[in-house]
Amino acid sequence: MILSLEADRAVVAEKEAQILELEAQMAVLEESISVLRAAKKPAEDRLNSHKCPVLTLPNEIISEIFQHYLPIYPEPPQFFEGLSPTTLTQICRQWREIGHSTPALWRAIDLRPINVSLEAANNLAPLWLERSGHLPLSIYGTDGKGLFPAFSASIPHCARWEHLHLSLDNPSNLKALDVATPLLRTLTLYINHKTVSAPHQFQYAPLLRSVVLEDCHSPSVIVPWSQLTSLALMCMYTREFPPILRQTSNLVHCTLLMWGGDPLGNGPDYDDITLSRLETLVFESDNDTDVVFFKHLVTPALVCLELAESFLSLDGFGAAVAPHGGVVGSLEAFISKSGCQLRELQITQATVSEEIYRHAFPSISVINCSKTIASW
Repeated sequence: MILSLEADRAVVAEKEAQILELEAQMAVLEESISVLRAAKKPAEDRLNSHKCPVLTLPNEIISEIFQHYLPIYPEPPQFFEGLSPTTLTQICRQWREIGHSTPALWRAIDLRPINVSLEAANNLAPLWLERSGHLPLSIYGTDGKGLFPAFSASIPHCARWEHLHLSLDNPSNLKALDVATPLLRTLTLYINHKTVSAPHQFQYAPLLRSVVLEDCHSPSVIVPWSQLTSLALMCMYTREFPPILRQTSNLVHCTLLMWGGDPLGNGPDYDDITLSRLETLVFESDNDTDVVFFKHLVTPALVCLELAESFLSLDGFGAAVAPHGGVVGSLEAFISKSGCQLRELQITQATVSEEIYRHAFPSISVINCSKTIASW
């Protein structure tokens, strides 16, 4: 019995000595490892900073860089690839977290069929609207290709609409715009050659200043004309211009594209229309129908004028009918009647050379003539 106890004590003592020896060796190794790690860290940090320096930037700086990566607001980015916030969020977890927490990346949404499929639009539009937080929105929508439900997802957010670009094949979908839009500043509306029996009137848009109406034959849409500073009426009949222009007393920029073949056969209202603040006027027509309407505009503040030469070739101003004298005389009569001081003149579909215009109007510093029709 005594011998057995002595043997066990010897084993315990031996193993304890071995453990102490190993622990001492481990302490030395751990100290060596700690020294090596400390020596490695500066070099490792330098290598990491060279390999991916952007990851060392504060999240706020990265968020700002992301915003500059996208198209300039209100132009919308693509949903996928290219200049898309989705691309940024697929790089790494840190970028995904930064992207999802940056509302400015998601506030411009493009729902046009050339840029998004129906499935993607229905799935992603609500997600982008949610990520945009409380920021003002830029929405490009349509009812083509079955995409109207995707646009409808933005209607509960109409109080945040700042820029709205909408193309409708079905004019009855205008009723979706029977909402207050307190932040709306720009509106572009296309209604595919169809007349709306009951005109749509924007209920409340106190900040609206810029409007583009294309194929929105009067009185399809009624906006607060008097508060506009920029207006483009595209592909509309001549008779539809005067009732609108008489209400636009604050216009600074105006583009008029006249559409021939008025089905009612009505000419324009031939009383003069004075636009006292207008500085830029672009005037085009698809043919010579009612181009004499141009001579009834009075624009005392006009500095930039672009128009097709056909507007000057008629004898509406009492000018000579001779090819050169006619267009030059018509333009002289327009400038004299308005009392404006033009600085820029662009003539499209020109048959008269620039030299003749420059000689006739030496006070106009920039004169350009093109034989082609303006691009719209």
